[in-house]
Amino acid sequence: MKFLVAGFYHESNTFNPILTKKEDFIVVQGKELLDCFPGAVNTFLEAGAEVVPCTFAGWMSSGVIEEDAYRYYVDMIVEQIKAEENISGIWLQLHGAIYVENIGCGELFMLRKIRQAVGYDIPIAIGMDPHGNLSPDIADYANIVRAYHTAPHVDQQDTYRVTAEALVDFAERKVRIKPAFVRLPMLLCGDTALTRDEPLRSVIAHFKQMEADKEVACASFFISMHSANTENTYPAVVIVPRNPEDYDRMMDIARKTAEEVYDRRHEFRFEGELVKPEVAIDMACDCAESPVVISDSGDNTTAGATGMNTFFLKLFLERKDLHGKKVLISTIYDKNAYNVLKDKEIGSEFEIMLGTGVDQWSQPVPIKGKIKAKGETLIYAPMRNSRNTTAGGLITVEVGDIDITICEVADSFTDVDQCEVGNFCAEDYDIIVVKQAYQFPDLVKLAKKQIIALTPGATYQDLIAIKNLYTKLPWTLWPFQGTDK
Repeated sequence: MKFLVAGFYHESNTFNPILTKKEDFIVVQGKELLDCFPGAVNTFLEAGAEVVPCTFAGWMSSGVIEEDAYRYYVDMIVEQIKAEENISGIWLQLHGAIYVENIGCGELFMLRKIRQAVGYDIPIAIGMDPHGNLSPDIADYANIVRAYHTAPHVDQQDTYRVTAEALVDFAERKVRIKPAFVRLPMLLCGDTALTRDEPLRSVIAHFKQMEADKEVACASFFISMHSANTENTYPAVVIVPRNPEDYDRMMDIARKTAEEVYDRRHEFRFEGELVKPEVAIDMACDCAESPVVISDSGDNTTAGATGMNTFFLKLFLERKDLHGKKVLISTIYDKNAYNVLKDKEIGSEFEIMLGTGVDQWSQPVPIKGKIKAKGETLIYAPMRNSRNTTAGGLITVEVGDIDITICEVADSFTDVDQCEVGNFCAEDYDIIVVKQAYQFPDLVKLAKKQIIALTPGATYQDLIAIKNLYTKLPWTLWPFQGTDK
């Protein structure tokens, strides 16, 4: 048997005004690619199969992808697939929320190109992020689809293993399976759907049991990615039967599960307290314990925001009394500011305008202080796997009681590995502001209190307030029902 491994990872935020270009992507090929996906690769090797690496191109989350950039990488992968003979199956890592200029759903575009090259007898498996906006047509092109069973995501390799096991099984039995796909007529903020909380915890537990009992090959709940105005911004249940004759039964299970989730739609809640930005600062300053972690939720770079917003920083700078608290703002993406500071000595003083001015929330603000430390940023954790690849430079500056990490790429402080390469220590601060909404596991352990600030930006969390941005979705969706256009 011979299995090809390839992928494209990108979460496309249509509310981010900056297009994502070809040079923004990290490209991995050869053995280095195989090292990224041991969950799948080891499964193939244990089955005695040959594993052929093609190309993986990825970046975490940002604006819609330029058409020429996406075609460049898709054509590269398809040509590599065409060059191989006697293919038993194709394994892909795709995000699920890829959106491309003039094309739309990136996953569907790539799958159509691959099917044009290899036909429909070769099984295709995909490991995906649950924050996917999937076209229902994906079930006509991919045989195996599974999302991570965790949000925040900590089980990527397990998902890759499960999809690879199913791919080996389907290839050996030469069966053609179609996934059961059911959409939910609703829109969720992904940050209210955590698998450590109800109701999603129960749904995933049910899916895991079905997989363990061998009823199904894979079962997934796609939360959707709400910071995207697309035709496919819906949650979905996807169940992959083990046998073609079970498809109708799995459709019934998928419909029932979707109905159960919809009936519990009011139970989806933010894990931390969701408050106005000024209130978040007051709460953090008044908190007796530290550190307090505040999410700058409107500029969540892990969901494709620019990372350039200075709105929240300005509020902190304008506050006269921080009650003696030491604050870390992590991070502000401003390549020009980074370039101005990068050659200055640690300990030297500076005075600059920080902010790119790409929109009303990233207007430049004057800051004056000293260079505290220099380091690097890591690529986003779900892309990292075994590779601690640096994505760009980072400089920490001290402005009174406020430290700011200034980056040459969009970034967010998600885990302790970033402290080491960034040369800052999270434990030194009473208040830590991060470009996220829900907190990642390391920050949950660190924080004595979690607060989600309802800040403006490309990942705004109040769906009703931004309903007019969703021009490609019907107004019959919950929670838009009964609201005025």
